Amino acid sequence: MRKPGLQKTFFVTGTDTGVGKTTVTGSLVRLLVAGGHRARAIKPIESGCRRRPDGTLEPSDALALRRAAGLEQCPLEQFIRYRLAEPLAPAVAAERAGVSLDLTACVELVRAAQDTTDLLLVEGAGGLLVPFTGDAQNGYQTVADFVTALGVPVLVIARARLGTLNHILLTVRELDRRGIACTGVILNAVDAETGPEGEDNARVLRTFGVRVLAELPYGVARLETSLTNVARYLAES
Repeated sequence: MRKPGLQKTFFVTGTDTGVGKTTVTGSLVRLLVAGGHRARAIKPIESGCRRRPDGTLEPSDALALRRAAGLEQCPLEQFIRYRLAEPLAPAVAAERAGVSLDLTACVELVRAAQDTTDLLLVEGAGGLLVPFTGDAQNGYQTVADFVTALGVPVLVIARARLGTLNHILLTVRELDRRGIACTGVILNAVDAETGPEGEDNARVLRTFGVRVLAELPYGVARLETSLTNVARYLAES
């Protein structure tokens, strides 16, 4: 069992899909482990899984997160609860597949992971208000509902491109409306070429009281160097 007061959990959300959540989360885990911390990351639900020749679904994100922590010997079920084939919002992909997603089961996965590590990152799906579990007939639970059930602070990953100010501020204000703490925002350059907005995004966000933890360059080669201070901040916060 974990010692009271020592375990830390952060939820990783994005302002959209494809903003680099898994890449950033995995890099943070590698940095934390290299720094001597007992850290890991999990992804309770993954959609867009490739179907293997034997018919099973391969959750590439969950596999990458397990590998980042150097825990390939651990059962994959410790890192993911549900696998879905179509690249859609989890609840929608589940409806189309005839699968029932249970929010409580996802919470239980997180609680079990908390007992095995000192610093846990929980990766969500898409953005904060994406339908996460439930269905159209009985009502959806969003990613934000999942975070509320966990009671943990949120790390926001966002594209460093035109339009990100609106996306980030909407996300941060929804977190504030729900009483969820925002640990900070990471701006991730997902495009090789950026416009003039890149010079001002962080500055403008800070005037709104948003904590910008890092501005990441394009490409994975320099990613972990750029995230070193973020990993240290998470470990010490």
